[in-house]
Amino acid sequence: MKSLKMLTKPSRTAWLGALAISAVCLSASAPAVYAGKPGVFVANDTYFTLENASLAAGGDSPLMQFSLKLHNGGNGAVDFNGYGVRVVDAAGNRYPARLGSKQSARVQPGKEQTFDFYSQLAPGIKAEGLKVDLYAWDGSGADQTRDIGALPVTDSLPGGVSTASQTIVRLKDADPAAKEDVFLTFVQGDGFRVVENGKPYLYMNLYVTGSGKTEVTLPSGLQYRLLTSDGRTLAAALSGSDNSSLLPNETVQRTVKAELSEQSVGPLTLQLVTSDAGEDKVLGSLPLGELPPAVKLGSEKPLARYGTGSGLTVVAEKATAIRQEDGVLMQSTVTVRNDSDRMIAVPALTGAYQFGKDGSAAASEARSSRDAYLAPKAAVSFSYTALLPSGVEPNAAQLVVRVKEDAGGTSAGSGTTASASGGNTSASANTANSGAAGSAASTGTSASGTTSGSSAGGSASGSSSAGGSTGGTNAASGTSGQTKTGTSGSGATSSSSGTASGSKTDGRPVMVVGLQGAAQQYNPTMAAKSYEYGTPLPLAASSLIDSKLDMSLVELHLHENTDYGYKTAIAKVKYTNRGSSVLTLPDIGTELLNSQGLAFPGVRQTTAAATIMPGTSYVVAYSFMVPADEKGDNIAFRVTDPKAIAPAKLDLGTFRVAAQREEEYGKISFYPFDVNIDANNLATTYSTSTGYSYHLNLSLTIEQREPVIIDQNFSKMEFELVDGLGRVLGSQSAGFTGTQKLITGTQRISFTNVKTEQIESGVTIRVYETIDTPNGPAKRMVREFQP
Repeated sequence: MKSLKMLTKPSRTAWLGALAISAVCLSASAPAVYAGKPGVFVANDTYFTLENASLAAGGDSPLMQFSLKLHNGGNGAVDFNGYGVRVVDAAGNRYPARLGSKQSARVQPGKEQTFDFYSQLAPGIKAEGLKVDLYAWDGSGADQTRDIGALPVTDSLPGGVSTASQTIVRLKDADPAAKEDVFLTFVQGDGFRVVENGKPYLYMNLYVTGSGKTEVTLPSGLQYRLLTSDGRTLAAALSGSDNSSLLPNETVQRTVKAELSEQSVGPLTLQLVTSDAGEDKVLGSLPLGELPPAVKLGSEKPLARYGTGSGLTVVAEKATAIRQEDGVLMQSTVTVRNDSDRMIAVPALTGAYQFGKDGSAAASEARSSRDAYLAPKAAVSFSYTALLPSGVEPNAAQLVVRVKEDAGGTSAGSGTTASASGGNTSASANTANSGAAGSAASTGTSASGTTSGSSAGGSASGSSSAGGSTGGTNAASGTSGQTKTGTSGSGATSSSSGTASGSKTDGRPVMVVGLQGAAQQYNPTMAAKSYEYGTPLPLAASSLIDSKLDMSLVELHLHENTDYGYKTAIAKVKYTNRGSSVLTLPDIGTELLNSQGLAFPGVRQTTAAATIMPGTSYVVAYSFMVPADEKGDNIAFRVTDPKAIAPAKLDLGTFRVAAQREEEYGKISFYPFDVNIDANNLATTYSTSTGYSYHLNLSLTIEQREPVIIDQNFSKMEFELVDGLGRVLGSQSAGFTGTQKLITGTQRISFTNVKTEQIESGVTIRVYETIDTPNGPAKRMVREFQP
């Protein structure tokens, strides 16, 4: 590589390297020179470099944007008015380059300044061989110019985005009120074929970057349409309601939606169009190719691309098809993983299944965690379940995963208003953008220059001028009237409103998963063995459970938690040691299966005995969270060995049962105890230390059915005092063990520190059985009465 010492003329292009910097011995005030970057020298210490070039080959008039940075390492000011700029392709055709904005033309000693340009090129232009040609105005030449040098364009194009997958639109072409120097770069993102209301639609993500110095919005005059392989056009429009502004060099995601026609569409092209005197003018084109295929099970992808996401990755984990008499029950699991180093709100994802030509079915959702935020490197799983019609082949079905969005178009987090994707960031290195670099503009200095040259063998002329800097904001009109709906049609262009209309959907798609390879099975609940409470469970042999240890299900009750939208099931398992030695109590896995075969895992009580003495019995409680609509008439209790084939679970036995009903009157079962409330009354007292108190006096009869060991880990009775509005005024717990245990006879339950204004008649007493679990206390309401 030549050092700068070897350059004898300033009219040559040179590669600027670290050795060249030391060789030229620039002054201390000279600007920095970056290794490996080509430069065109106008003096020994003054040169141009090409920055932030972007090229989009689509549209009727392909655009290239670029910036020239003038580095002045000399002792005097350099006037940019003395130079001209044009673009030259591989065939030698020349295209005028226009300066994007007015600014100071003088670059002071020891300073550097950026000048932004754009150039309209011939259709079908390629990046290979393109050069930015610089020349000086010189009266001695035939065309009054003197060539200085050229800079290759490919060296300045960003990596990661091909020119075929992006297009650039000059905002003024779509909005006459916009400034000359504002451009919008559109980069193609993921596409999804989705069935909605019996019709197929195409969703296409676009990543839009705005240039210039002020905020811009997508203009309402910019229209979208799909061009099919046989020349037909399909209407398209923005999907969603986000009309927020784009900051300079900021990249945001927008989604275009179009209804697909009944005819074969073949390879598609997305066109960005504006109407001019009744004529459609294509400002940019993105070749989309064939309709996007569904991803396979096991695939993963970022929730959003090109710097608009927050580090979340979506993984299509697995799917199961359970064949039933009334259809095929599909259950799929999707995992969202936080690959970033910060907490992120969990996105609100929904699921639906699509099958055949135009069939679809919404899916119910269950989450592995209800946390609103996801810690770094952590994950949360979403399970989507739906009953598909009989005859649907599971391998031909697809799962559509969507993310709900708030009014601003950002991904809404479940249980929180925080955005799951975070704030939009500046354009990343993977995003083609105009990249207007900061310039040291000064006022009061004007400059003008003209670029000229031949285009496609002919002549073309243009002017580039730099003048006093101007203020103000971009006058581009904002997008208006956007909704989360879609418009349909074929053979026509989209409306100028640029919004989608039609049926409401549940957000934008983020993944369409093909379910080929889904595990298929029949409903395990229907295949479960019938079971009678209290009898030994006929479990399969396992090293987890000693052969002399009997297990039996003695209680299973359901309770509705109105405040949380789900029901709690509490099951009690009695372990009996039939042997002659101490045995270890196994830490089994438990599940409840509903009538559709869906499994809900159980949680063991927080603490339990580690061993069981010979000839004795011990009870361990398990709690389950089940859907609010579960009746408990046809469910199954499953026992598993969670360690034998970890991470999978070994099924030791599945048994069909019906949940036991709570009696409104008479005995209350707290196995192994039966409790009867014979009488009760409520009194009110006042003291200066505790204020107002309620005192519930109970007359109880408590009987123990069987000789089962009871310790401090056993469940407790909890009494709640509730006013006429359903507010809990106080609560108190009492156990069956210890010095203050419940016994047959009179018991006094006190509710202290009750506010004065809460003393009222018509209060209600609710009685619960509570069990401590790792997820908090599990409660089962067993009785409600007014004292």
